[in-house]
Amino acid sequence: MKKHIAIILSVLFLSITGCGQSGSLMPLEELPEDYSLEQAKKDGCITHEDGDIIQGMERFQQFYGATQSGKADKVRLAYYYSPDNPSGYAPEACEAEALKADDPSLYILDLSFDGEQYTIRWYSDGEEIIRNYSCLMKYEGPAESPDAAYQSYTRYVLTNDDAVTWQELAWGMVSSQLGDYIDYMSVCTDFVYE
Repeated sequence: MKKHIAIILSVLFLSITGCGQSGSLMPLEELPEDYSLEQAKKDGCITHEDGDIIQGMERFQQFYGATQSGKADKVRLAYYYSPDNPSGYAPEACEAEALKADDPSLYILDLSFDGEQYTIRWYSDGEEIIRNYSCLMKYEGPAESPDAAYQSYTRYVLTNDDAVTWQELAWGMVSSQLGDYIDYMSVCTDFVYE
């Protein structure tokens, strides 16, 4: 009976903390250099591969819902990018180690909300980077192009403008007009394929 109660309490604790997303994660600055995509998944990170979420959408939606209600919360995000097709590289650069060394592909970030602002932080070349935003926007819509591989998208984006549209953010990235760029950071993307 005690064993069943312990199991039930463990499952309840994990569901409350978001599959290990609470204080049980190792601090970012202590992550080993060989921290892998597999370890990120085991740790319960909200995981993206090549720009599309593969694990943790439910947890991210919980985070979004809580923060939209003004409740403090935090999650850990993992972004993995596959190396480009090696056929485009010189033969001597096609060694997997060489490509990996030149192109780090796993990025781990902590996203938190303190009840007033969102803070996202990560390390790059041993230096801590912290950015603050006032809004977490949710954008949904059909693929922007008929040639897109996906049918539709849901994007969660940090910004400081609660009225900005996805189209305005996208335009700001490609426009050559000074002042069109709007500071934002995409933190979760779910592409829907047919």
